Amino acid sequence: MKICAIYGTERRGCTWHIAQEVLTRLPEAEVTEFFLPRDCPDSCVSCFRCFNEENHCYHSEPARKILAAMLEADVILLTSPVYALHLSGQMKTFLDHYANMWMVHKPNGEMFRKQGVVIATASGPVYRAALREMKDSLDFWGAARTYKLGYALMEISWDRLSPKLKRKISGQAEQTAARLRRGVAGPCLKTRLIFYAIRLMFRHVWTDSPDAKWWREHGWLGRERPWK
Repeated sequence: MKICAIYGTERRGCTWHIAQEVLTRLPEAEVTEFFLPRDCPDSCVSCFRCFNEENHCYHSEPARKILAAMLEADVILLTSPVYALHLSGQMKTFLDHYANMWMVHKPNGEMFRKQGVVIATASGPVYRAALREMKDSLDFWGAARTYKLGYALMEISWDRLSPKLKRKISGQAEQTAARLRRGVAGPCLKTRLIFYAIRLMFRHVWTDSPDAKWWREHGWLGRERPWK
């Protein structure tokens, strides 16, 4: 198993420790890690070349490097602490580079065979928006299944977390690792529904768009499916 872990901060705090709770339970996995913004400092410049030409970022070499690691991985893990009720700015900046791969545009077929994990922490019960924002990208990239781990920690130091909360995190990390190890036979119902809804639009509404051409060239408007 190969895992690509992308951390929404360079600080190795509580969110990073929770990710390690999952990763250490998969000792057989080959893990590639990236820390933001260090490993992808570029912001999207809205050149739109990723939409109108080949399906990758022309502006940012670091974004292309991380995309290559994600495509090679079996599991994509995204983490972010909550900043101002949402995910960190650097994680949002990172995800902006891959909006062209959303299913409504030019999805990469490799994504439909991958699993995802999203982890968010906050000082209160406000982590759900950050989880949703990261999971949205994985869902619309086509990830077969994504698991969510979110916690209201009321603390910024891992060492000061209560033993009870650490046991809860440990148990959920164990469950997540077991699910990842089992793998998936194909995309979940939500992913399939998104795919078929967009397929219907490209077949009957947006028939002449560059995105419809992408789908047509891959056979997805016919009998081919990216997860087979």
